[in-house]
Amino acid sequence: MFPLLCFNPANADAAAAKKSVGAETSQHGALGVGCGWEAPRLAAASAAPARPGYNSRSASEYLDSKAVLKAKVKILAGLMKASKATVVYTGAGISTAAGMPDYASKAHGSVAPHRGAAGAAAVSRNRLDFAPTFGHHAVAGFEEKGYVHHWLQQNHDRLAQKAGFPQPKLNEIHGAWGDDKNQVMMMDDTLRGDLLEWAMQWAGKVQLCLAMGTSLCGMTSDTVAEQAAGAGGLVIVNLQATALDDSAALRIWGPIDEVLALLAKELKVKVPNKKAEARGDAWTANHPRCKFSTKKRKPADPL
Repeated sequence: MFPLLCFNPANADAAAAKKSVGAETSQHGALGVGCGWEAPRLAAASAAPARPGYNSRSASEYLDSKAVLKAKVKILAGLMKASKATVVYTGAGISTAAGMPDYASKAHGSVAPHRGAAGAAAVSRNRLDFAPTFGHHAVAGFEEKGYVHHWLQQNHDRLAQKAGFPQPKLNEIHGAWGDDKNQVMMMDDTLRGDLLEWAMQWAGKVQLCLAMGTSLCGMTSDTVAEQAAGAGGLVIVNLQATALDDSAALRIWGPIDEVLALLAKELKVKVPNKKAEARGDAWTANHPRCKFSTKKRKPADPL
């Protein structure tokens, strides 16, 4: 779908290129092959799997250098400007800066935001009182400016709504706190039929999938990311390696808030966006303790 921006096979020795492409693809994505970027550095080592029992990789954490991160975000901004069907697909990693715990951040010396002193204090708060992170506000701002068209959310925390992301464009595929019609799912539960169908519709439509803070370890909802990868439009932002790194168009290693702050600057989107923030404040006021019932989707509902 999107052209390679750095690598030109006509200008490279074929044997040398073939030898280096595998490592470069998993480290940087297909769009980074031939860019000469340094490999992400190991920030925290772990021998444990990020998500035990699933198709996950090591919980070791990696970070791009500031120069490489800036270059990758510049490419990401161009992809978002070009895409007419962008899905943001998030796991627990987008909420850790709010104090939300996750499965993957178990490496000694983890650089995940909730593993520091301030984050540890936040974890002790009531989860229903958590506030959205910069990342949540950024995604809401990108939607307001037309850069994000759908949010497929694995988390239950309702921080997307608190940040002002429109409910009609949000699929809480694994259920949500305070929702008596879309209750939190256990791993062996059956997904709500209409929400699963909605996700699969987007899997057939997606041009660009921005997967952030998710191990991409084989959940049914990963189908959207997998389909985007097949079309050359998967971007992964995660501290730990994932099973889809080799299939990504762009692979970014860094904290989500930091990455999205750079992206907002590239897209010239102010965060928080005033309209989105007002919408989020209203949602929070109207739905205390996250109480909101997700209505069943109808065939005539907009995608």
